Amino acid sequence: MPLGVGLIAGVFPGCSGVVKPAQTSGPEGAPHYAEADIVNLQGVTGGNTYSVPAVTMDLLSGKDVAVEEFPRKLLTFKEKLGEGQFGEVHLCEVEGMEKFKDKDFALDVSANQPVLVAVKMLRADANKNARNDFLKEIKIMSRLKDPNIIRLLAVCITDDPLCMITEYMENGDLNQFLSRHEPPSSASSNAPTVSYASLKFMATQIASGMKYLSSLNFVHRDLATRNCLVGKNYTIKIADFGMSRNLYSGDYYRIQGRAVLPIRWMSWESILLGKFTTASDVWAFGVTLWETFTFCQEQPYSQLSDEQVIENTGEFFRDQGRQTYLPQPAICPDSVYKLMLSCWRRDTKHRPSFQEIHLLLLQQGDE
Repeated sequence: MPLGVGLIAGVFPGCSGVVKPAQTSGPEGAPHYAEADIVNLQGVTGGNTYSVPAVTMDLLSGKDVAVEEFPRKLLTFKEKLGEGQFGEVHLCEVEGMEKFKDKDFALDVSANQPVLVAVKMLRADANKNARNDFLKEIKIMSRLKDPNIIRLLAVCITDDPLCMITEYMENGDLNQFLSRHEPPSSASSNAPTVSYASLKFMATQIASGMKYLSSLNFVHRDLATRNCLVGKNYTIKIADFGMSRNLYSGDYYRIQGRAVLPIRWMSWESILLGKFTTASDVWAFGVTLWETFTFCQEQPYSQLSDEQVIENTGEFFRDQGRQTYLPQPAICPDSVYKLMLSCWRRDTKHRPSFQEIHLLLLQQGDE
């Protein structure tokens, strides 16, 4: 049995389909990954949840939610973006949001102009654990104040259904945005184009947002173009609800309904050992960079089945030169592809930090 498939099956015995109970143990000295960590990758409304240091949660647990209550009657529902076991994510329009501006982190909101927001809503029949998880997520989100991270704007928690209101961006997610565009060199004439300089500008912003998250020791665990939102002038903000969207269900490997794993973006140690760290976010950044420079025209490792992706993970672990890397995109210069390859190094200590990645991208010329 291939190494990766065996390990996944070992954690989830009795899974149907191609995943069979493991016949072998994992790498020598390497524990199977914790089922709880994998199952908890998905939040109550369907998006991924940040992995947060225990000391941070201890500090937050005793604090009240430091976000203003918003009158839910001012929310106008436009469409459902996604859903999870206990809740949903909706795209809404709101008026009066200019009153909720943060003096330290101003919103680009004009008076009396409706604003698009994402509303995570907990269903009224959610159990106590789900309610506690939802309130915990609000406390975590309230800590995040960075120009390249989606910000929590307000909440509705005085009565049911509990809601959190976050920023949304007018051009939707980066995956959909890029798939509607082409490089200037393309022979096609009708599709709008995005220049190399603009691609690099967006990638630099993603690196900056991840640099901020890593400075807090927060781990995203689902970094991908589907989780980056695009605003005016190619501004980027990192979000967390791509996992909840049916549109991207094919990007996740499902284990009998108990967990959804973005295996094509996950590092070998996340898949085989269940280790989610800033270094595994760096790996995912490399894949996100690859998506960006391919204009999201195909899934990473599109020529491989999910099971083959997991087998390839085993090759990265063994490191005997048989692993398959994502190929260099046509529009991508050697220097940027070299950065991608550095994100996929086997040894986590040899991968660049987000601070280094951000600096490297800033120093790149607009080729």
